Amino acid sequence: MKNGGASVIDSGNSAWAGPGGQDIEGISIIARHAYSAAENGAPKLLISDLYWDFSGWPYYN
Repeated sequence: MKNGGASVIDSGNSAWAGPGGQDIEGISIIARHAYSAAENGAPKLLISDLYWDFSGWPYYN
């Protein structure tokens, strides 16, 4: 990973801070926590569909 062998799939944004603690269910669901900027930093569980690109790296929308 230190030499470019990985991709960050969630580093947060203006709506969600501090994402992490992710877990993958099967091959198509990712769950993680983050803090809601709209709710004064309230912790939330985020669940998304997980996809895989042609080279086998995960991503989600």
